[in-house]
Amino acid sequence: MPEKLDYVTTLSPEIIEKAEKELGEDEHRRTESVLALREWAKKQPHLQAMPLDAKFLLRYLRGCKYSMEKAKKKLDLTLTFRTALPEFFDGWDPLSPENQAALSYGGSLPLPGYDHQGRRVVLLRPASHDPAKIKIEVVQRVSFMVWEIMSDEDEQMFITGITLLMDFTNFGMNHFTAMPLSMVKKVMPCWEDANPLRPKSMNYIHTPSIFNLINNLINTVMKDKMKQRLRVHGEDMESLYKEINKDILPKDYGGENLSVAELTALWKKKCEDRRDYLIATSKIKSDEAKRPGRPKTSDELFGIEGSFRKLNVD
Repeated sequence: MPEKLDYVTTLSPEIIEKAEKELGEDEHRRTESVLALREWAKKQPHLQAMPLDAKFLLRYLRGCKYSMEKAKKKLDLTLTFRTALPEFFDGWDPLSPENQAALSYGGSLPLPGYDHQGRRVVLLRPASHDPAKIKIEVVQRVSFMVWEIMSDEDEQMFITGITLLMDFTNFGMNHFTAMPLSMVKKVMPCWEDANPLRPKSMNYIHTPSIFNLINNLINTVMKDKMKQRLRVHGEDMESLYKEINKDILPKDYGGENLSVAELTALWKKKCEDRRDYLIATSKIKSDEAKRPGRPKTSDELFGIEGSFRKLNVD
C-alpha cells in the first residue's frame, strides 16, 4: 500500500482544479513528488536542517510547476543563502528593538484576500523607513520575516502566484544610496532564485524624479521575464485599478481593504504572535562544513562585486 502523505488541503475546489489544470497536480503526483523530494533531502548531508513536511515541500514543487530539479535547486539555494547572508537571516526575534522599529514602518504588507485572478497582493513601500534611523539590512530582514509567515499561512498563492504593488512615495536619494548595488545583487537572488513564489505582475506607483536611477539599478539584476511583467503607473491610479481591483487595495489607495496603518499593526502583531516560529525558521540553514565538495561562501556565491553565481545541485 502506498505511503499516505501528511497533507490536508486548505484550498477551495476552484483552486484545486486550477492546480490540476496548470500544474498537473493530482493526489498521486503530489504524493510521489513530495516523497521523492523528501528522500533526496535526507541524503543531502548539508541540508539536514530542512523541514520535510509536505506543506513546506509543496511550496517548492508548486512554485516550480513540479519540476523536481528546479525544486531541489531552489531548496538548496534557500538554505545556502540563509547561511551566506546572516545580515538578512540571523536575528529573527520580532521583539528585538531594531526589528520592532522596522516592523513599525510597514515596508512589506501582504493584503488580506486575493485579486480578481486569485493572486495574493503584496504592497511594498521602499521609502516607508528613514535610512538615517534604521539600517537597510534590518528593513530587508523584517521583510523576509513577513514573507515567511505569509508563505506558511497561505497555500493558495503558490498555485495562483502573487501580484506586487510597489509604492515609491517619498523615495529620495537617501533611500537610493542606502541600497548599494552590491546589496541589491544579494537581495534579488533571494527573491528570484531561491523563493518558490511566482510574481505574475509587478506594479510601480508614485514613481519619483530619480526613478530612472532606481529602474536602471533594478534592471541590472532583474530577470527578463519579470521585466515583461512590470507596469509603471506613476500617478495614474485608474491605470493601476485595471491591474489590481479596488476592493483588494488599502483605503489609502482608493480601495476598500484595511488602511496602511491597520495593515502595519496587523503584520507587526502577526510577527510577534509567531515569534517562536520565526526564531525556529531562522535556524533552517545549510551546514556548509558537510556539503559534498567545497563549501559555498558569500564571496563565492556573490563575488566581491556581488555577482551571483549559479549553484549546481545534483
